[in-house]
Amino acid sequence: MNVSETFVNSLERLGVTRVYGLIGTSILSFVDALNDSKIRYISTRQDQSAVSIAVAEGKTLGKPGVAAVHGGPGFLNSLTAVAVARKDCTPITMITGAVKRRMKGLDSWLEVDQQSIARPIAKSFFRVEKPTDAERVIANAFSVSCSAPQGPVVVECPEDSWDLDVTSSDLQTVTANPQPPLLATPAEVSQVLELMKKSRAPIIVGGGGINNRRGAEMIDRLVRRFRVPVVTTGSGRGVLSENSEFSLGRTGFGGGSTLADYCLRDSDFVLALGAGLSDVTTYAYNYIPNANIVCVNLDPLAEMKPIPYSLVLKCDAVSFLEKFLDETDDTKYEPSKEWIMKIEEERNNWKSRLEEALSRKYDGFVNPSNFFRFLDSKLPEDAIITAGQGLHVLYAHSFLKVRKHSSFLAATNLGAMGYALPAALGAKASNPEREVIAVIGDGEFMMNVSDIETGSREKLAVKIIIVNDDSYRVLLMRQKLQKMGRIHGTLLTNPDFVKLGDAFGVRSMSIYDNTSIQDAVGFVLEKSDLPRLLELKISRDDLPPLNLEASMRF
Repeated sequence: MNVSETFVNSLERLGVTRVYGLIGTSILSFVDALNDSKIRYISTRQDQSAVSIAVAEGKTLGKPGVAAVHGGPGFLNSLTAVAVARKDCTPITMITGAVKRRMKGLDSWLEVDQQSIARPIAKSFFRVEKPTDAERVIANAFSVSCSAPQGPVVVECPEDSWDLDVTSSDLQTVTANPQPPLLATPAEVSQVLELMKKSRAPIIVGGGGINNRRGAEMIDRLVRRFRVPVVTTGSGRGVLSENSEFSLGRTGFGGGSTLADYCLRDSDFVLALGAGLSDVTTYAYNYIPNANIVCVNLDPLAEMKPIPYSLVLKCDAVSFLEKFLDETDDTKYEPSKEWIMKIEEERNNWKSRLEEALSRKYDGFVNPSNFFRFLDSKLPEDAIITAGQGLHVLYAHSFLKVRKHSSFLAATNLGAMGYALPAALGAKASNPEREVIAVIGDGEFMMNVSDIETGSREKLAVKIIIVNDDSYRVLLMRQKLQKMGRIHGTLLTNPDFVKLGDAFGVRSMSIYDNTSIQDAVGFVLEKSDLPRLLELKISRDDLPPLNLEASMRF
């Protein structure tokens, strides 16, 4: 076999069934080899989209999604998605081409120093220097990507290496061997237990590091045993069903509720699992609880952040939970009644904010709060929701409940736009039996609208909801509040989204008032082999429920 065939054979042996990519001369031979394999190659219309789709697969399945991009410009286009994966500790393997070996280092056409550029963004970088490296590189890339904390790995292969013969390989040995997770000691578990037993107002912060099947099982057992409430980071949504009596919802900038924010701020013991208290969680370190704070996470930068941690355990949070539950089987503990009453008071205050948002009426516009609340009542328990960035995402945080782990995908930690649509495509490709809803602002939608064609061609029946206010509304709001109302660069002119969807062969609908909400939700959730597109025309004056005071300090 040659290098291309060795790559493909190795991917098959590692269980890869899909590769996402945008073809270019530097990966032409690799894509050609995929044509003779059982791997489904899904071609996208943009490099960032290809990698974002792979990121969504990595998030929902917990094993590396695979993308392939052209060297140079394709590689550069993909880096935002790679950074999303790194920030969210998501396993992916991105294969990139490169200039021919004899051209390397000569400032050749299409050449950039991919290794130097990728090094601070990706978890690791591998290059195929000789044909016999091929299978080892792929196996090592998967091993590193899967090892905790998981993350993106870049594999580079020069254009002229793909067709070289591989003469000495033993393909039977291609396996991913992740490093075993670091484990907490019994003494560390005892320390955490003693801190918790001293507390009267405890809270758990659930992060992306435990947002998987086993982590969700452990959290459910923990809260039932000790009745400790849970808030989540953006990456942690779904680790505990948001219908649970112990769930307080998401905390922090870009979607946190006052219920979650105030309870975290006022707690006296914080157990952060699979997450630290970041600038996002604490509104740029303005909402730091005066509490014993325990961080159980593999973040190497945890102790550099301005959080007064009482204890930092750099170990696998799921394994910690398992050990904590095993060693506290006979422990009796519950939060104080006063803390439970405080939580209920904040829950009622947040409900009042939601009800106020639901009561608003607009001429010629739909109230998005009403729409998303009704949509939530019709979604299946295992629906996957994807979102990018923008004020529209707050409606999804406030009114769409996440009931299953790994089911809310958003570029929260990087703050990147252009993620929601390709993430939905990736979630649907890797979870075809589940309903997938993409919540997208009009500004973000136009950044990669071309990949509607990808969804249509590949019959990925995602449901696209465009929240259209003809603006970049986060910045518009800040201009009104912080720049004396000087509006510049934030107002948009959009195409007719229904006609645009129709042009891609996608059934589309637009609504302008609340009387159409029920029909619109029925249209979106109707069974289909192709994507569906729904536009919500909303007023720029509608402010979604949020912790405005804290958000303006971020």
